[in-house]
Amino acid sequence: MGIAEGSALGAAAVAARAVMVVARAHRLASVMRPRSYLPRPTVRPDRAALTGAAVCVLSAGVLSAGVCGPFGPRALHAQTIEELSATPEAAADAFLRSVRAIRWETAALFLHPETQGRFRTTVEMIVDADTTGAMLDFLVGAPRTELTGRSSEAVFDGAIGAVIDDMPGLMHAMYDRDDEVIGAVTEGAGDAHVVYRTMARLSGAVSEVKVLQMRRTDAGWRVVWSDELEVLDAALRGISRRSQPPPPPG
Repeated sequence: MGIAEGSALGAAAVAARAVMVVARAHRLASVMRPRSYLPRPTVRPDRAALTGAAVCVLSAGVLSAGVCGPFGPRALHAQTIEELSATPEAAADAFLRSVRAIRWETAALFLHPETQGRFRTTVEMIVDADTTGAMLDFLVGAPRTELTGRSSEAVFDGAIGAVIDDMPGLMHAMYDRDDEVIGAVTEGAGDAHVVYRTMARLSGAVSEVKVLQMRRTDAGWRVVWSDELEVLDAALRGISRRSQPPPPPG
């Protein structure tokens, strides 16, 4: 079974979980439409001028103008990763804006090292379990030795980018929404929970209040886990099941 033509059941399960991240009941019908009714964009949303979602530009550890605001692009002066992650709220906001802009290389910079390692381990397990080499080509696009030498940020960017490009419904659910950070609750000196409101850009959508788990590092605050990461993790694990050949007829 080809990767792009994976089973409808597996795709529907992951897409359904994505719906819950943005607007559970309101987005269900559009995300779970058959792939033939969801044409793949000729230009990835992170490279396009999306309404309400500008591209986050990363250069030499500096984020420059074009970071997405809750209701559209807003110009920002160049800021370092440390400046953008000085507080739990700032780091959470930068992560959410990167997700909406479909900029996985930027989003990965705001992930806690343990979370980066978790996704890296998942990619390596999927690649090593596939004897055909299809998963290595799809998720990495390079020899296994090159995967070993890549940074965890690059592994996350390449693998999640490939998965999301293969699932247009999930991609739209990620960027077609508005997020607003409300505040943070700290636990001791090193952990925090950031509360944010999210709402799909869909008539009749109802906003939801969610929480990101944050942890302080020497470089600033980082995201440990969130609903968005849970969806991406499920999609990544599901892509390997979709590529497996069907069992022999019994």
